[in-house]
Amino acid sequence: MQQGFDFDPALCIKCHACEIACKSWNEVEVGPRWREVVKVTSGTFPDLQSMNVSMACMHCGDAPCLTACPVDAISKRAEDGIVMVDQDKCIGCGFCAWACPFNAPQLTTVAGKMEKCNFCQTPGLERPVGLPRACEEVCPTGAIKSGSLAALASAGRERVASKLAAAAQQGVPGLMIDAATRFGAGG
Repeated sequence: MQQGFDFDPALCIKCHACEIACKSWNEVEVGPRWREVVKVTSGTFPDLQSMNVSMACMHCGDAPCLTACPVDAISKRAEDGIVMVDQDKCIGCGFCAWACPFNAPQLTTVAGKMEKCNFCQTPGLERPVGLPRACEEVCPTGAIKSGSLAALASAGRERVASKLAAAAQQGVPGLMIDAATRFGAGG
């Protein structure tokens, strides 16, 4: 079952705890960030909007980094959809970084090879897939969630529905469609 992340930017306070936990748990050297919190802004002064976004590898269904790698150093695990980099095969060419829309693969300074979020599956430090990822576990606001995409989609629908219900005005009709009941659980 495909694993992944859900992130709620409304909850992120840009404390960087997720970055630190990721580096610490996976023993990532100084330099690469497998998870990075960035501030995204839009608009022009005085009408600026901004939000914090914690970015990591999205373990894409059709991973562009995988198809860009000329030496097949990147693979997608069939059992959980986690996209992994084989350090023994990687030649550090950077094609995967150019192909990735999330800038997830990053070149290490010591080995000169690409690495990225591996969903806390670093050899010898593997976290069972059913447990929270290191970044999720330390997030003080609960902005990061991990799990199966089907479960994350269901939780996301519930979160949006509760926000819509809270924003409803007295006497104004609202419409909510229970997609899971009508169309199935998804995933």
